[in-house]
Amino acid sequence: MIVIAAIVAFFVFLYVVWKIRYRYPPADMPQVLCYHKLSGKFCFEGTWMPPQRFVRQIDHLIAGGFEFIGEEGFIAALNSPAADNAKKILLTFDDGYEALYDVHRTHLEPRGIPCSVFIVTDYVGCENRWDISLGRRPFRHLTWHQIEDLARRGVSFGSHGASHRDLTRLQARELSREVTFSRSVIEEHVQKRVKSFSYPFGRYNDDVRDVVAKSGYELAFSLYPPRSNEQIDPFALRRNGVYIIDTPLSIECKLQSKPFFWFEEMKCRTINRVAILTPIFKRSCARPDK
Repeated sequence: MIVIAAIVAFFVFLYVVWKIRYRYPPADMPQVLCYHKLSGKFCFEGTWMPPQRFVRQIDHLIAGGFEFIGEEGFIAALNSPAADNAKKILLTFDDGYEALYDVHRTHLEPRGIPCSVFIVTDYVGCENRWDISLGRRPFRHLTWHQIEDLARRGVSFGSHGASHRDLTRLQARELSREVTFSRSVIEEHVQKRVKSFSYPFGRYNDDVRDVVAKSGYELAFSLYPPRSNEQIDPFALRRNGVYIIDTPLSIECKLQSKPFFWFEEMKCRTINRVAILTPIFKRSCARPDK
């Protein structure tokens, strides 16, 4: 009985924290989902998702009446709050892994589902050496040829920085390269204006936000900003992270004001906080000549 009471007390505590600090997002704003690794290659990482499981989740949302919109549609909905926006979803992918190329051509394009992909420019066509490779199973990023082809097929591309470092720890010169230079490189290849930025690890502060806002972007995405969900900042937009433990039902709870929305919110905020161990660990084990 003591254990049960402790568990109940813990969840009550989480709910109270959510109710006081975060609360529901506005009901008249579009939603955003964030995926990372889509691959049939198994790995011990929370951001990994088998493609077939991803497709089932997407089809479940379509069957539930959700509409997937592209970057332009998202900007329009963001600037024009309306009741039907709550059923609109912008599908985003951080890091730009190579497996997305086949997933898009095989599953997203035939379904007419637009998406936005955020590229780490220094690692285009390379393995993800910036990440912690659990089980020594690295993943390769999209090549420029694949990125250019996807752009011709209607995929929107944004910047995820040059090297996927925690931007809040960088000096001004390094920060400028991560934000500004990465954008110009992407624009050179896709021949389109890059409008969106995604903060690596979802981390930003006022200085980082201001640099991004002054660099010509229209939007910047975090994951779970450290403020109330009721506050909408175009340069600190909230996204719903999707992880290997998620199911079609849990994703639906993330997107709607259902009884377990608060649980999904606190679960994903916890996961996102753990992600900061990646840059800390990589920095601690980095070789002096790198």
